[in-house]
Amino acid sequence: MTPRADQVTNRDEAPQASPVRRSLKERMASAHHSFADPMLTAATTGNPLTQTNVSLGGMTTTDTAFQVAADGEITSAEAAVPIAAAIEVSEPAGVIDLNEAREHHLFLVSEAVDPAELEALAISMWDEAGWIAPGRLRLSSEAELVGPWSLDQPTRADLGTPSTLTNAWILRCPVARAKQQANAVMGEWAKAFPEGMPIGLEYRVLEALNRMARRLAGGMRIAGSGYVMVPDADSAVNLTVYSPRWINPEDLLQAMRERAGFEQMKDARDIVPEAPKAPALSPAQAAHIEKLKAELGPVREDIASKIAKAREELEAQRDKPQVVDGYALMSPIGNRSDMMIEVHAVPTPPRVLRWEPWTAGAIIEYQVRWLPGTAPTPGAGTMSRTARLERLRSTQDVEKAAGMIATLVGGNVIDEDGFLVGLEEISSEEGE
Repeated sequence: MTPRADQVTNRDEAPQASPVRRSLKERMASAHHSFADPMLTAATTGNPLTQTNVSLGGMTTTDTAFQVAADGEITSAEAAVPIAAAIEVSEPAGVIDLNEAREHHLFLVSEAVDPAELEALAISMWDEAGWIAPGRLRLSSEAELVGPWSLDQPTRADLGTPSTLTNAWILRCPVARAKQQANAVMGEWAKAFPEGMPIGLEYRVLEALNRMARRLAGGMRIAGSGYVMVPDADSAVNLTVYSPRWINPEDLLQAMRERAGFEQMKDARDIVPEAPKAPALSPAQAAHIEKLKAELGPVREDIASKIAKAREELEAQRDKPQVVDGYALMSPIGNRSDMMIEVHAVPTPPRVLRWEPWTAGAIIEYQVRWLPGTAPTPGAGTMSRTARLERLRSTQDVEKAAGMIATLVGGNVIDEDGFLVGLEEISSEEGE
């Protein structure tokens, strides 16, 4: 993609915004963009990430009604079609049946998680997701979550689930397993399925639920093995901004230095790695090299002319404007980490943005990645307190950078698991 001068965005008057990873229910409720299904009429402005009503898509909000007068005359009138009726999405949570809990995969959350949050995440991934009855959330085709069920202390002790995850949703999904046993390369999944990995729909749903669990600080209990997976909710550090607007590297670099406070940020093209020092030559080696140079003699005339021509072409290229279709910026963050901002055009949007009308045109991806200064220790089960503190500091810097990008170019902020991240608007007084 070749950026044009009129594509550069500069919004000095706009207030800076920073991503805030708060309740998904709050994020969806405050979303500024329309996620309306393109098959609906233009008058429909509902957001499928927040709707929990039963409705029939593709129909208008009004239809023709008929009135019969006392003299028998029939007249027509516009009247609302009573097809969208609010339903209760869940019922009071009863204690789960222990036998049923052992027979099915369980999606575990705390009491603070609203069922609407599960629906919003499900709709982010599956077109057909939605409530089909109170306490029944369809995910994809034959897969659905049933709940929530309460996990009292004796039940949690029997199932081996964390004390903080007191609600459970039962996953009803066809079971399909690979014939070969899982191996260590599959990591935690191998522990959860020692007899054979799930395949097909079951694997896709479980993988998606694992991402949902990380977003909601929840977990899963796997049927059969009883293995409990609780992903680290703080491990999702990286953020990506998707926007229809391009900003030139020099403009983004200036904004990051002067407005976001990343004074040491540089264009990656200006970072020259230190060349390794060559070992010192011994006197015998130096003498041998000088002898070889003397024996080479004069350079052939045709070779000399080619070298001169190549130099002329290189000098001419330096005077031409460079066409940039992607670039990267680097900055130190935290105490000993780095942050990279990679910018380029992408052909398709992430699935959560499939309803955004602007994605029919140019889509620019601004990926903000954390580069930890020290690699995690192989085989280490948990991070040290120092490493967690470094990650927390780096997360704050990543959020600040993504917020600045969103302020400059608009668009949407997406986390590592492909879900929307809400932006908390900062008042001009706080920004000053």
